[in-house]
Amino acid sequence: MASVPFYPARTPILWRWLAPLASRWTYTRLLYLGLTFPLGLVYFVALVVGLAVGGSLVWTIPGLALLLAVVAASRWGGDLEAMLARHLVGIEIRRPPTWYERDVPLREQARQVLTDPSTWTGLIYLLTHLVTGIVAFVLLVLAGAFAFVFTAAPAFQAGWFNLEVDGSTDYNLGAWVIDTPAEAWALVPLGLLLALVSLHLANGLAVLHTRWARLMLGSRARDIPAPPATLQDGPPVVAVPVQGLIVGLTPREREVLLLIARGYSNAEIAEAFVVSEGTVKTHVKRILAKLDVRDRTQAAILAFDSGFVTPEMASEPEPR
Repeated sequence: MASVPFYPARTPILWRWLAPLASRWTYTRLLYLGLTFPLGLVYFVALVVGLAVGGSLVWTIPGLALLLAVVAASRWGGDLEAMLARHLVGIEIRRPPTWYERDVPLREQARQVLTDPSTWTGLIYLLTHLVTGIVAFVLLVLAGAFAFVFTAAPAFQAGWFNLEVDGSTDYNLGAWVIDTPAEAWALVPLGLLLALVSLHLANGLAVLHTRWARLMLGSRARDIPAPPATLQDGPPVVAVPVQGLIVGLTPREREVLLLIARGYSNAEIAEAFVVSEGTVKTHVKRILAKLDVRDRTQAAILAFDSGFVTPEMASEPEPR
């Protein structure tokens, strides 16, 4: 999922500048940046304390358990960041599954988590989240403060706010003294322009920060191969009995069937589609029912026999 646009293609330049005012994504991204600092503080304190205490007790069972708990908590923190990026920024982060299949032994689950590179890059991301939060907070506060000061200059100059210093009601901007209404009103367009620039700055910071999050939190799993075009465009080339069965699958079910035939587990399919394993299991049950087969092996054999999956497709190297 790419960054959500504010305007369609070939939009006039003036509307491109004013579009953030009417887009809800502007304000959700402001909320996203506003949450960056407090969440970064929580991440930093929790991870530093957990790693420090667990590291000091690393030779004991409680110390090892605490370190594993910190690693698990960092995965949950990454899931939270991915959810915020999806709902507040409009950018999808493809995360590895936090929970694995129930029949996978706990030791194997721990091994998969500890050997997953996104676990450790995500831990680094959460530890540095506070720094990016401080930078975003300072930039937004400064830009917003200057925009407010310039826009509200007439109100300050008219004495609506008590700014008396040594008996003087002049409106001071550093060495610049605003003592007439004309000078104060002249600052209003500058303040409005600065407010608009601040919105564009907030959008840019939110998208930039989310792309950094996608780089550090995103899954390193195999990419999804494209399903065969013969069942989507043009006449099918498979045998008539099997053709009717596979054509009856939805596009997502065809993609799941393709990944099953290529040896993907439910966990890997869930990771590829950024969904829960329960959703994948539902797709698999529907595929088995529609194809009238008993298990995944029979479904894979049927996919090969029908020509939906070829040996070349199944044996080609997986892209990274």
